[in-house]
Amino acid sequence: MMEVKKAKREQIKVPIMITGASGSGKTVSALLIAKGIVEKKFPDMSAEEQWEKIGLIDTEHKRALLYADTTVAKTEIGEFLHVDFEPPFTVNRYIEAFEALKEASVEVVIVDSLTHAWSGEGGILEQVETIQKGNPKMQMMAWNRVKPLEKQFLNLVTGSSVYVIGTARSKQAYDMNKTDGKTQVVKMGLKPDQKDSLEYEFAISIRIDQDHIAEATKDNSNLFGTPFEITPEVGQKIYEWSSEGIDLEKVKRETIQTINDLKSLTPEHEKMFTELHSKVKSAPLETLPIKLLERMVDLLGNIEIKEDEPKPEEVSEENDGQ
Repeated sequence: MMEVKKAKREQIKVPIMITGASGSGKTVSALLIAKGIVEKKFPDMSAEEQWEKIGLIDTEHKRALLYADTTVAKTEIGEFLHVDFEPPFTVNRYIEAFEALKEASVEVVIVDSLTHAWSGEGGILEQVETIQKGNPKMQMMAWNRVKPLEKQFLNLVTGSSVYVIGTARSKQAYDMNKTDGKTQVVKMGLKPDQKDSLEYEFAISIRIDQDHIAEATKDNSNLFGTPFEITPEVGQKIYEWSSEGIDLEKVKRETIQTINDLKSLTPEHEKMFTELHSKVKSAPLETLPIKLLERMVDLLGNIEIKEDEPKPEEVSEENDGQ
């Protein structure tokens, strides 16, 4: 049965997408937004420590390194963490890069760029072509085979435990328009070199023109109604907006502590916890969904405690004395 609850605002790690043609400033913009997020979250850190909270996955032949230790838009860009990401650009390798940066305790992951996961060597389109092997009749089967990879990649960049800023190349889109029997080619504007629907999966999508002026093409925050320049203040605003509401990370930590307290109450609690934990292959509690953790608390909390029932540590002491 589906659970019905009152809607409550929750804190989120905002996924942000930046699109633009070559030379529009996507990489620098991502770095400036990331700096603003980290500045607001860790105001007591030094600038050097703040930059170490930013990690960049670089598919663009190390071009992001050109901006380290430089000043752009009156902002000193420091030594951020960098992953030189070479082909093949498979989803599994993107996941590997994410995990490496998370282990380095970054708060913001910049994926520069998302385009390679789609149209780069080893990307989604190439995998479809490989499965299809030039046979158009195999196209549907090929897309069905790679669909789980698409979902996995989407979850990685939009549902992560860190802030994610993804850049994507844009290309000019065209359409054919018939007027008075004549066919004309009409420019439809810049279109991200990615799956068409990906842009709308992000909480905030920003398009940058060649004059480095940004426009929000999707904005769940309602912060950016008119064209604007990207500075660290943009990241600060995004962090403030995303930090409103319930702190789910704090709730999760408290729930895990409650589970640990409950499982140590009696041997029966310990047995129940072991059974429940085995059903999720004994995965670390920190990796489990909050709903599952809350269910564990409910089940453990419903176990009746008998007054004369010894606690696990008391049983252990008795066994040691025998």
